[in-house]
Amino acid sequence: MILKTINIVLLICVLIIAFILVKVRYSVRTNSTSLSQKQKEADTLNKEYTRLQLEAGTYSSSLVLQDFAYNKLGLSQPDPKHVVEVLSHVSK
Repeated sequence: MILKTINIVLLICVLIIAFILVKVRYSVRTNSTSLSQKQKEADTLNKEYTRLQLEAGTYSSSLVLQDFAYNKLGLSQPDPKHVVEVLSHVSK
């Protein structure tokens, strides 16, 4: 009788451990898939960030700004006699 009870308890323990193992393996697969997707998203975002940095560097160059001012806005170089230099005096 005691042997039968021990066998039933051991069978229940084995079944519980089997269910836990299946749950853990499923969780690992789900998490690894999610991690892979997040890594792809991070790679895409890094590429986009690099592209935007290059684009910002291109548009911040003085030649690009000068070309935009002359050709798109119709501005021209001021006559040197109309240029006034403003000096800033910093007191310590």
